[in-house]
Amino acid sequence: MREGVILVLAAVIVLSCLAFASLDAGGVEYESECRVLNVAPLINASSFHLTNTTVCIGESVGFSISVSDDNGVSDISSVMVVLSDDENMSENDILIQLNKVETINATTAIFSRVWAVEGETGLKNIFITANDSSGLSASNNGIKVGAIELNPMIGFEVKDGSGKDLTTINFSACPPGTPNVPSNQNPVRINNTGGVAINVYVYATDFNLTSGDGKIPISNMKVNGIPMNTTPQLIMHIETKESGALNFSMDYPSALPPGTYKGAVMFEITS
Repeated sequence: MREGVILVLAAVIVLSCLAFASLDAGGVEYESECRVLNVAPLINASSFHLTNTTVCIGESVGFSISVSDDNGVSDISSVMVVLSDDENMSENDILIQLNKVETINATTAIFSRVWAVEGETGLKNIFITANDSSGLSASNNGIKVGAIELNPMIGFEVKDGSGKDLTTINFSACPPGTPNVPSNQNPVRINNTGGVAINVYVYATDFNLTSGDGKIPISNMKVNGIPMNTTPQLIMHIETKESGALNFSMDYPSALPPGTYKGAVMFEITS
Protein backbone atom coordinates (compact mmCIF):
# COMPACT_ATOMS: atom_id res chain seq x y z
CA MET A 1 0.00 0.00 0.00
CA ARG A 2 2.78 2.45 0.69
CA GLU A 3 4.37 1.81 -2.71
CA GLY A 4 1.23 2.97 -4.46
CA VAL A 5 1.19 6.25 -2.58
CA ILE A 6 4.76 6.98 -3.42
CA LEU A 7 4.15 6.57 -7.16
CA VAL A 8 1.21 8.94 -7.12
CA LEU A 9 3.17 11.63 -5.35
CA ALA A 10 5.99 11.34 -7.86
CA ALA A 11 3.59 11.83 -10.74
CA VAL A 12 2.19 14.98 -9.10
CA ILE A 13 5.65 16.39 -8.64
CA VAL A 14 6.55 15.87 -12.32
CA LEU A 15 3.39 17.57 -13.50
CA SER A 16 4.01 20.48 -11.18
CA CYS A 17 7.53 21.00 -12.56
CA LEU A 18 6.29 21.04 -16.13
CA ALA A 19 3.78 23.76 -15.34
CA PHE A 20 6.32 26.08 -13.75
CA ALA A 21 8.70 25.71 -16.70
CA SER A 22 6.12 27.25 -19.12
CA LEU A 23 5.60 30.27 -16.87
CA ASP A 24 9.33 31.13 -16.85
CA ALA A 25 9.73 31.47 -20.78
CA GLY A 26 11.76 34.62 -21.90
CA GLY A 27 12.46 36.76 -25.16
CA VAL A 28 15.51 36.85 -27.44
CA GLU A 29 16.89 40.06 -29.13
CA TYR A 30 18.78 40.06 -32.46
CA GLU A 31 20.66 42.93 -34.14
CA SER A 32 19.18 43.98 -37.54
CA GLU A 33 20.52 46.42 -40.16
CA CYS A 34 20.15 47.64 -43.77
CA ARG A 35 22.35 49.87 -45.94
CA VAL A 36 21.30 52.86 -48.09
CA LEU A 37 23.55 53.53 -51.06
CA ASN A 38 24.78 56.94 -52.07
CA VAL A 39 23.04 57.92 -55.33
CA ALA A 40 24.36 60.43 -57.85
CA PRO A 41 22.35 63.66 -58.32
CA LEU A 42 20.30 64.14 -61.49
CA ILE A 43 20.25 67.42 -63.45
CA ASN A 44 16.75 68.08 -64.79
CA ALA A 45 17.87 69.60 -68.12
CA SER A 46 14.34 70.31 -69.37
CA SER A 47 13.80 72.70 -66.45
CA PHE A 48 16.66 75.01 -67.47
CA HIS A 49 15.67 78.64 -67.90
CA LEU A 50 17.74 81.50 -69.33
CA THR A 51 16.40 85.05 -69.11
CA ASN A 52 18.25 86.33 -72.19
CA THR A 53 20.28 84.70 -74.97
CA THR A 54 22.15 87.89 -75.95
CA VAL A 55 23.77 89.98 -73.21
CA CYS A 56 26.03 93.03 -73.47
CA ILE A 57 28.61 94.36 -71.03
CA GLY A 58 27.04 95.74 -67.87
CA GLU A 59 23.84 93.75 -68.37
CA SER A 60 22.73 90.76 -66.32
CA VAL A 61 21.38 87.34 -67.18
CA GLY A 62 19.56 84.83 -64.99
CA PHE A 63 20.21 81.07 -64.93
CA SER A 64 17.81 78.60 -63.28
CA ILE A 65 17.58 74.78 -63.15
CA SER A 66 16.26 72.03 -60.87
CA VAL A 67 18.42 69.19 -59.56
CA SER A 68 17.30 66.00 -57.80
CA ASP A 69 19.04 63.61 -55.39
CA ASP A 70 17.38 60.48 -54.00
CA ASN A 71 19.49 60.88 -50.86
CA GLY A 72 17.69 64.16 -50.21
CA VAL A 73 17.99 67.81 -51.18
CA SER A 74 20.50 68.43 -48.41
CA ASP A 75 22.92 66.03 -50.14
CA ILE A 76 23.25 68.36 -53.17
CA SER A 77 26.35 70.41 -52.41
CA SER A 78 27.15 72.21 -55.67
CA VAL A 79 25.40 73.19 -58.92
CA MET A 80 27.44 75.05 -61.51
CA VAL A 81 26.89 76.76 -64.88
CA VAL A 82 29.83 76.29 -67.24
CA LEU A 83 30.19 78.63 -70.24
CA SER A 84 32.44 77.16 -72.93
CA ASP A 85 33.70 78.38 -76.31
CA ASP A 86 33.23 74.92 -77.82
CA GLU A 87 31.37 71.63 -77.31
CA ASN A 88 33.67 70.48 -74.48
CA MET A 89 34.28 71.74 -70.96
CA SER A 90 37.83 72.79 -70.06
CA GLU A 91 39.75 74.59 -67.34
CA ASN A 92 39.53 77.90 -69.24
CA ASP A 93 35.73 77.96 -69.18
CA ILE A 94 33.66 80.47 -67.20
CA LEU A 95 32.27 78.91 -63.99
CA ILE A 96 29.15 80.33 -62.31
CA GLN A 97 28.05 78.86 -58.97
CA LEU A 98 24.26 78.63 -58.59
CA ASN A 99 22.45 79.00 -55.26
CA LYS A 100 19.54 76.96 -53.92
CA VAL A 101 16.47 79.21 -53.98
CA GLU A 102 13.53 76.82 -53.60
CA THR A 103 12.89 73.28 -52.38
CA ILE A 104 10.26 71.55 -54.53
CA ASN A 105 10.08 68.34 -52.49
CA ALA A 106 12.31 66.11 -50.35
CA THR A 107 14.57 65.20 -53.28
CA THR A 108 14.39 68.16 -55.72
CA ALA A 109 15.35 71.82 -55.47
CA ILE A 110 15.72 74.81 -57.79
CA PHE A 111 19.12 76.48 -58.13
CA SER A 112 19.58 79.89 -59.77
CA ARG A 113 21.67 83.02 -60.01
CA VAL A 114 21.69 86.41 -61.72
CA TRP A 115 25.10 87.01 -63.29
CA ALA A 116 26.50 90.34 -64.52
CA VAL A 117 28.46 90.28 -67.79
CA GLU A 118 31.81 92.05 -67.79
CA GLY A 119 34.48 91.68 -70.45
CA GLU A 120 33.51 88.21 -71.69
CA THR A 121 32.69 88.00 -75.40
CA GLY A 122 31.48 85.53 -77.98
CA LEU A 123 29.03 82.67 -78.35
CA LYS A 124 29.18 80.33 -75.35
CA ASN A 125 27.72 76.85 -74.93
CA ILE A 126 26.01 76.35 -71.57
CA PHE A 127 26.73 73.19 -69.56
CA ILE A 128 25.50 72.23 -66.07
CA THR A 129 27.43 70.27 -63.43
CA ALA A 130 26.27 69.06 -60.02
CA ASN A 131 27.90 67.22 -57.10
CA ASP A 132 26.68 65.74 -53.84
CA SER A 133 28.25 66.11 -50.39
CA SER A 134 30.59 63.15 -51.00
CA GLY A 135 31.86 64.67 -54.26
CA LEU A 136 29.89 62.28 -56.47
CA SER A 137 29.04 63.93 -59.80
CA ALA A 138 25.57 63.92 -61.33
CA SER A 139 24.68 60.95 -63.52
CA ASN A 140 24.31 63.37 -66.45
CA ASN A 141 27.06 65.73 -65.34
CA GLY A 142 28.15 68.30 -67.92
CA ILE A 143 24.92 68.17 -69.91
CA LYS A 144 24.52 70.94 -72.49
CA VAL A 145 21.36 72.99 -71.95
CA GLY A 146 21.70 75.93 -74.36
CA ALA A 147 23.88 78.77 -75.65
CA ILE A 148 24.36 82.47 -74.95
CA GLU A 149 26.01 85.34 -76.84
CA LEU A 150 28.12 87.63 -74.65
CA ASN A 151 28.91 91.16 -75.84
CA PRO A 152 27.90 90.30 -79.41
CA MET A 153 29.64 92.03 -82.30
CA ILE A 154 27.95 93.47 -85.40
CA GLY A 155 29.01 91.60 -88.52
CA PHE A 156 27.64 91.72 -92.06
CA GLU A 157 28.57 91.25 -95.68
CA VAL A 158 27.04 92.73 -98.83
CA LYS A 159 26.76 90.49 -101.91
CA ASP A 160 25.43 91.05 -105.41
CA GLY A 161 22.95 88.80 -107.17
CA SER A 162 25.70 86.40 -108.26
CA GLY A 163 26.95 85.94 -104.70
CA LYS A 164 30.10 88.02 -105.16
CA ASP A 165 31.10 90.98 -102.99
CA LEU A 166 29.16 94.05 -104.08
CA THR A 167 31.38 96.66 -105.77
CA THR A 168 28.85 98.82 -107.63
CA ILE A 169 25.14 99.36 -108.24
CA ASN A 170 24.51 100.25 -111.88
CA PHE A 171 21.66 100.27 -114.36
CA SER A 172 21.38 99.49 -118.06
CA ALA A 173 21.48 102.34 -120.58
CA CYS A 174 17.92 103.45 -121.40
CA PRO A 175 16.15 106.33 -123.19
CA PRO A 176 14.90 109.26 -121.11
CA GLY A 177 11.51 108.58 -119.51
CA THR A 178 12.09 104.80 -119.03
CA PRO A 179 10.55 103.79 -115.68
CA ASN A 180 11.45 101.07 -113.16
CA VAL A 181 14.79 99.94 -114.62
CA PRO A 182 16.23 97.21 -112.33
CA SER A 183 19.82 97.27 -111.15
CA ASN A 184 22.18 94.83 -112.83
CA GLN A 185 23.23 93.64 -109.35
CA ASN A 186 19.76 92.69 -108.07
CA PRO A 187 19.10 91.26 -105.64
CA VAL A 188 21.70 92.83 -103.39
CA ARG A 189 21.91 90.62 -100.32
CA ILE A 190 22.86 91.67 -96.79
CA ASN A 191 24.10 88.71 -94.72
CA ASN A 192 24.14 89.10 -90.96
CA THR A 193 27.34 87.33 -89.89
CA GLY A 194 27.51 88.79 -86.37
CA GLY A 195 26.01 87.76 -83.08
CA VAL A 196 23.23 90.32 -82.87
CA ALA A 197 20.25 91.34 -85.02
CA ILE A 198 20.90 94.31 -87.29
CA ASN A 199 18.95 97.20 -88.83
CA VAL A 200 19.80 98.14 -92.41
CA TYR A 201 19.57 101.81 -93.39
CA VAL A 202 20.10 102.89 -97.00
CA TYR A 203 20.64 106.38 -98.45
CA ALA A 204 22.32 107.92 -101.50
CA THR A 205 23.27 111.05 -103.41
CA ASP A 206 21.75 112.53 -106.53
CA PHE A 207 23.12 111.18 -109.83
CA ASN A 208 25.02 113.87 -111.74
CA LEU A 209 26.11 113.87 -115.37
CA THR A 210 29.87 113.34 -115.47
CA SER A 211 30.33 115.88 -118.29
CA GLY A 212 27.54 118.42 -118.15
CA ASP A 213 24.74 119.79 -115.99
CA GLY A 214 22.28 116.91 -116.13
CA LYS A 215 21.01 115.43 -112.84
CA ILE A 216 18.79 112.54 -111.77
CA PRO A 217 17.23 113.26 -108.35
CA ILE A 218 17.87 110.47 -105.86
CA SER A 219 14.11 110.15 -105.34
CA ASN A 220 14.00 108.55 -108.82
CA MET A 221 15.95 105.62 -107.41
CA LYS A 222 14.05 103.11 -105.29
CA VAL A 223 15.04 100.29 -102.96
CA ASN A 224 12.40 97.60 -102.46
CA GLY A 225 9.92 100.04 -103.99
CA ILE A 226 10.75 102.83 -101.52
CA PRO A 227 11.99 106.15 -103.04
CA MET A 228 15.47 106.82 -101.72
CA ASN A 229 16.66 109.87 -99.84
CA THR A 230 19.88 111.63 -98.96
CA THR A 231 19.28 110.76 -95.30
CA PRO A 232 19.32 107.18 -93.95
CA GLN A 233 16.05 105.23 -94.14
CA LEU A 234 15.41 102.00 -92.28
CA ILE A 235 14.75 99.38 -94.94
CA MET A 236 14.90 96.09 -93.06
CA HIS A 237 15.69 94.25 -89.84
CA ILE A 238 17.78 91.06 -90.09
CA GLU A 239 18.17 88.50 -87.33
CA THR A 240 21.57 87.00 -86.61
CA LYS A 241 22.81 84.42 -89.14
CA GLU A 242 20.01 85.40 -91.54
CA SER A 243 19.98 87.57 -94.66
CA GLY A 244 17.82 90.09 -96.49
CA ALA A 245 17.44 91.11 -100.14
CA LEU A 246 17.48 94.64 -101.56
CA ASN A 247 16.20 95.33 -105.06
CA PHE A 248 17.16 98.67 -106.59
CA SER A 249 15.41 100.35 -109.53
CA MET A 250 15.68 103.63 -111.40
CA ASP A 251 13.10 105.83 -113.08
CA TYR A 252 14.89 107.70 -115.89
CA PRO A 253 13.48 111.26 -116.08
CA SER A 254 12.26 112.78 -119.32
CA ALA A 255 14.23 115.52 -121.14
CA LEU A 256 17.49 114.09 -119.85
CA PRO A 257 20.84 114.89 -121.58
CA PRO A 258 22.70 111.78 -122.76
CA GLY A 259 25.78 110.56 -120.93
CA THR A 260 26.94 108.77 -117.80
CA TYR A 261 25.42 109.78 -114.49
CA LYS A 262 27.15 108.91 -111.23
CA GLY A 263 26.14 108.98 -107.61
CA ALA A 264 26.77 106.97 -104.42
CA VAL A 265 24.72 104.51 -102.39
CA MET A 266 25.49 104.05 -98.70
CA PHE A 267 24.53 101.35 -96.24
CA GLU A 268 24.39 102.04 -92.52
CA ILE A 269 24.16 99.02 -90.21
CA THR A 270 23.15 99.28 -86.54
CA SER A 271 22.12 96.81 -83.86
